[in-house]
Amino acid sequence: MRYSSLLLLPLALAAPTKQSSSTPELSVSQWSQVQSGFVDGVRSLSSWSWSKAEEMFEEIESLEKTTKDESELTIWQQLQADTNSFSKLVKIIEFEQKSIKYLDDKDSQITFFAPNNDALTPPHHKHDDDDDAFVQLLNTPSLASLSAVLERDPSLTAADEGNHDDDDDDDDKKKKRKEIFKFIAGKVLQYHGLTKAYTVSELAQNSTIETALKADDGSYASLPRRIRIEKSFVPPSLKINFYAKVLVSDKKARNGYLHTLNHPLIPPGSILEELFLFPETFSTLTSSVQKIHEAHLLEWRYEHSHNSSSLEDHKHAEHGHFHGAPLATLFAPSNAAFHLIPAKLKFYLFSPFGEKALAKVLAYHYLPKTLLLSEVLFTEKHKSSEVDSFVDSVGAYEVFNIADDPSFHKELEVHTALPNATLKIEIDKTKFLPVEGAVKTTIKVNGDYVEVIDIPARNGASHLIGKLLVPPHHHHDHHGEDISSQDSWENWEEWLPAWADEE
Repeated sequence: MRYSSLLLLPLALAAPTKQSSSTPELSVSQWSQVQSGFVDGVRSLSSWSWSKAEEMFEEIESLEKTTKDESELTIWQQLQADTNSFSKLVKIIEFEQKSIKYLDDKDSQITFFAPNNDALTPPHHKHDDDDDAFVQLLNTPSLASLSAVLERDPSLTAADEGNHDDDDDDDDKKKKRKEIFKFIAGKVLQYHGLTKAYTVSELAQNSTIETALKADDGSYASLPRRIRIEKSFVPPSLKINFYAKVLVSDKKARNGYLHTLNHPLIPPGSILEELFLFPETFSTLTSSVQKIHEAHLLEWRYEHSHNSSSLEDHKHAEHGHFHGAPLATLFAPSNAAFHLIPAKLKFYLFSPFGEKALAKVLAYHYLPKTLLLSEVLFTEKHKSSEVDSFVDSVGAYEVFNIADDPSFHKELEVHTALPNATLKIEIDKTKFLPVEGAVKTTIKVNGDYVEVIDIPARNGASHLIGKLLVPPHHHHDHHGEDISSQDSWENWEEWLPAWADEE
């Protein structure tokens, strides 16, 4: 460039004043040419810089305009517009129909977690027939399973022509199946929605949060079902219910926020079903529960009068009933927790002689008719009046993180299934960085940290613990002094058998 040599002028001016004989003298006209070239160069650079700046400004302005235009659309309109990402989800919502009302409500402010097309493409099963798909959907109410059903059977999304014979068994079967699929779709879509608008930073301040799906099967005290939120800062990420990752966040809509997921959310199973999903972690616990014949205390499931699960049997079956415990919280000891106790004690507990002791120990880990999460405590009570019969849930309901500041410390004493025995609970939520969402939540039970908190279940919640809890008991030395506070599993033979026989 013509002015590039001028960049050396500051160095030349700073050099010693003695001139070398090889340095030529510049005339006035020559200096004029140098200065002219410098000015022309600066003008050229200035012109180039402003040109680039204008291009960048136009790009930013265009992006802001596009974002602003999109933010004027409702969540439903944004889903419809993005066919590359959400065509499968849109097809399900159009099939179900009722969800459109709240997704397209311009006057509301909500949050919706939208699984993209990849998330709704389940593994291909070659030999699935209609009844198999029906049973699979009942067992695993997933939008991915429903999407596969709608792809396989276009008649489900076809408009009813109204010219079918009402007595035709095939038509009745299709109609019933369509009704059931719509019902399931509606419930699962509600589980993907929140009744308030949350950014991911606001979501990250919580460990659990209410969804738009309200329990209506007699479980969970008829409270809104909750999702679990797990955040990571290195790298930054947000997961829902341990498995669904937020891919695209904070897409602003006229009626709230849209967050894209890589996996559809599935309403959780019962506490027992979830324990069975992870045998490498809970096989000893599930064996313990089965050993004492108390599996029903962790279960909540619907029992039909017919054993078969085919569509035809569902059609003709009499009304069944729900079985199990509608609300409970379990501090679930891991396999590692059982491994830490003495081998002789483990042998004793699983022997016929220790069955009573095992039942009482497990009862101390179980909170009946109680939902305990890091942000919520609900204790259910029986409805005792005509007024009570008109409300969905009766009990003490306490939310801990009230106010804008998410940090808090809470100490609780909760009753267990073991008579006259309580657990001491400490819940801490701490802001560890001066940014929104940088919050750590911990739970201690009897002074020990819970390893995994807030595992949502259909009939309550569970928390994974790494130590078997020592139940309260009486143990006196030969002087009559109570030394039970010094007891551990190591000296179990001195107190456990006698304690197990106490009524």
